[in-house]
Amino acid sequence: MNWAMELRSIVPPPWPLVRGYNMLSDRALVDPVAGDRVASASASHSVRQRCWRMRGFTLVELLVVIAIIGILIAMLLPAVQWAREAARAARCKNNLKQIGLALQNYHDVHQSFPMGSSSETTGSWGFLMFLMPQLDNANVHKTVDFKNPDCCNEIMLRQNASPPQSDPASTLFSVLACSSDPNSQRLHISGGSISLPCGKLYPGSYLGVSGDVDFFGSGTTTGNGILFSLSSICLADILDGTSNTMAVGERGIPNDLVLGWVICGANELDQYLGAEYVPVRGRNAPWTDPIFQGFWSFHSGGAHFVFADGSVHFISSSIERTTYRALATRAGREVVRDF
Repeated sequence: MNWAMELRSIVPPPWPLVRGYNMLSDRALVDPVAGDRVASASASHSVRQRCWRMRGFTLVELLVVIAIIGILIAMLLPAVQWAREAARAARCKNNLKQIGLALQNYHDVHQSFPMGSSSETTGSWGFLMFLMPQLDNANVHKTVDFKNPDCCNEIMLRQNASPPQSDPASTLFSVLACSSDPNSQRLHISGGSISLPCGKLYPGSYLGVSGDVDFFGSGTTTGNGILFSLSSICLADILDGTSNTMAVGERGIPNDLVLGWVICGANELDQYLGAEYVPVRGRNAPWTDPIFQGFWSFHSGGAHFVFADGSVHFISSSIERTTYRALATRAGREVVRDF
């Protein structure tokens, strides 16, 4: 050990060696055990530094991860939208099931289905108003005076009273509107240049089937279907069979809310409709669009209909027109194919 110290004093080690060892410890030159410990600590520190550096991401890797996440979200969104629309379509179908059951219960009480509309002119009560007791809304049915021949006059009297009285037209009934329709929960203030004054009201999505002829808004008391102005059709009148005769169908609400006044309105185009044209894919349009002269929906591929037996079917847009019109008549004696 003494000769090593003397040698160190005479011949100094190379500069990198002296610098390196001084950075660690002077004891490394005189104590091999301490030197091993210091070298081991240095090696461990170096490994930790390398591991720390390996935890990070490069910019390219980060962009790749973001791109993958974006692709997965793009694939997931259509599935989510489809699931939501399926749920809305199911609610719409359930609404028609309730209306179909209400029609059967009404027939049991009155021995006929309700009239599709209470008059041939504007300001008439619709069949859905007469079904309110069967739709668990008996109190709504009692709020109005049916002796008043003009429902618009009755509605406005109640809305303009001081204080305002409750009325069925400005009450939102979820069972009367399809949730897939973007205009189904919008309140309309009638009057002006494009709609008759009838107060505030919520349009609905479900209209009666008057037959296989469209009367372009003029209305009819001689429809060959089940629900039309002043109609009083009973089960015995449905010679084509209740399972082959449509009673109520869905039609979209125009974005200006001028049509679809199912509680109180202007008979055809508001409360019933002829099934002359097969259902088409709906679009958000004003009432002047010819699409409102027939049944249609915002569902993909067709529209829901409740039949005279209370069952609900989805009628495809690809149905043959002759079959579709045969389903709209109650006693046409047609032989109906599968639909």
